[in-house]
Amino acid sequence: MTDVSLVESHVLDLLVCPKCKLGLNEMEQAYQCTACDMTFPVLFGIPDFRLRSDKYLTLQQERDKAERLFEKSKELSFNELVEFYYQITDDVPIELSRRYTAYVLNAPFQAGPLIDSLEPNKSTVLLDVGCGSGGLLQAANGIYVATIGVDIALRWLVIAKKRLDEAGVQSTLICADVENLPFKDKSIDHVVANDVLEHVYNINAALKEMSRQLKNNGKLWVSGSNRFFIGPNATTRLWGIGLFPKGIRTWLLVKIRGIDSLRYIHLISPLRIRKMLLGHFSLLNAGPKKVILSSTKNYPFQDRILISIYQKLTTFGPLRHLLFLLGPAFEMTFIKNNIKTKDGI
Repeated sequence: MTDVSLVESHVLDLLVCPKCKLGLNEMEQAYQCTACDMTFPVLFGIPDFRLRSDKYLTLQQERDKAERLFEKSKELSFNELVEFYYQITDDVPIELSRRYTAYVLNAPFQAGPLIDSLEPNKSTVLLDVGCGSGGLLQAANGIYVATIGVDIALRWLVIAKKRLDEAGVQSTLICADVENLPFKDKSIDHVVANDVLEHVYNINAALKEMSRQLKNNGKLWVSGSNRFFIGPNATTRLWGIGLFPKGIRTWLLVKIRGIDSLRYIHLISPLRIRKMLLGHFSLLNAGPKKVILSSTKNYPFQDRILISIYQKLTTFGPLRHLLFLLGPAFEMTFIKNNIKTKDGI
């Protein structure tokens, strides 16, 4: 996983140019498109297939930050590297960094029920888009024939690489935009988009691209934070913030947090996502997002209380549908149908 030559053979056969979707030549520390002549470097052992950066940093700023993290990863543990990341990330207030860190550390435990719901086997390939710190990839170790983690943020892939190396997990990490993925059509069995759709440039384009990747009868698992939840928002921890018009929401966030941390985030709802997918996908199951914790000690006291209450409420049958529609977070599993729709998804 630390060198381009170690990209899993199953994955190497799936790679195409993210721009024109044609073949690639594998070079010593890069990939080159055979058609449009674009070259994609391998940085810190991670192929970088981005055509653009994320919304927060330019490509150069992002690569500089990734390099800083990579150098630190040589001396720090995974947990220490996550802590260091938030120390050098100015737009995350200290009170939120503790919650975000707890979320990152808990990721492998949270991923367990997700993987079980997909019913994987040794012949399936898993693609985790927006894989972040690689928690799902760690949890899926040994279950799939190949696992691929994709994220537009190279900085987070450096952190994921540290996690997987530390855990002895073999997985392929690729830096790419979910709206321009470097894989052949109908080449993936399972795609997971865990808390990702809020952060993409265009939700419909991202869903189309994920659909392109999936084989017929392939499964898509999506989750997200619900804009209609009146409790604390997952990103800002402010109650009911998603219910406010954009102008008022921005003013409140700047006033309270010092920065509008929702400035680049789509506020979504489960019914909106379901509507966008139905037609080309069949819904297998839907409900409030399950929360599985290894420990609550990393979370602030208020969060521990709220998580405990939420866990109990999700087991109460009559409340499940209401929590799906209006709760803090939702999850849905879809299966791809071999049907063309007018919007192309």
